[in-house]
Amino acid sequence: MKTSKTLSLLILSLFATAALAFTPPAALAADVSIGAGAGVVPDYEGSDDYEVVPVPYLTVKWDNNMSLDLLGNKAKANLLPSPTWKLGPIFQYIKQRDNVDDNKVDKMKNVGTSLMAGGFLGFHYENWRAGIEAMTDVNNGNDGSIVRLNGGYSIPFAPVWNLSIGVYTTWADDDYMSSYFGVDRKDAERSGLKRYNADSGFKDVGTTFTLSYSPWQRVSLLGIAGYKRLLGDAADSPVTDDRGDENQFVAAIVAVYHFNIGSTEQSEVGSGAWY
Repeated sequence: MKTSKTLSLLILSLFATAALAFTPPAALAADVSIGAGAGVVPDYEGSDDYEVVPVPYLTVKWDNNMSLDLLGNKAKANLLPSPTWKLGPIFQYIKQRDNVDDNKVDKMKNVGTSLMAGGFLGFHYENWRAGIEAMTDVNNGNDGSIVRLNGGYSIPFAPVWNLSIGVYTTWADDDYMSSYFGVDRKDAERSGLKRYNADSGFKDVGTTFTLSYSPWQRVSLLGIAGYKRLLGDAADSPVTDDRGDENQFVAAIVAVYHFNIGSTEQSEVGSGAWY
């Protein structure tokens, strides 16, 4: 646990320094895509109840391949001017677990809002992509760290249609697992759930499908569907096994507007795992 926390903090400090030094190349042309939509996600990780959330979207890609990306609760910046390699800071927002629909889980102690921050390394070749992300909480919410491996493939199967398929798996440390899936003595007394110790390990494996429809020059529609299966202690926790579901789903519809700054090429609608 201490080793993973130290490693994540080191990665975060390195990329925070790089991000502060990063100045968007204003002299270069950029393709910009901005949008918004609505999605449906579990009301806490492991829940079988769902809620509607806003889904913001932003992609800025400069001619030298540096970029900024935002989808839902996740944002990242690629600092490498390379068409193949991607490297930079990454952030993910996790809302607090409080006032949830399940009456027993709701009686457990709140888990505060978390801002996961760290770095990512990615590789793109033609329509293939792969990457690794390492993040740690910097907002004293779950106080944990995660490492995520991901990969995917894009299929432009018609002039106005593009399908992107992604897969991923996530490892989480003791602090993260204990915050969301552990049940200590006080939680057991308040909720009636049995005590449970959640240790570090791979907590999930999942897949995402992103379908973009671009019949107009400046406007696209983006449909996102995702499935995640909780694993190990995350799946066996009373929070999941007794009160929720190890099968987790997300879905969203987003409208995107494209424009260019000093360029005539339209930016590609991006995709990625979120929530």
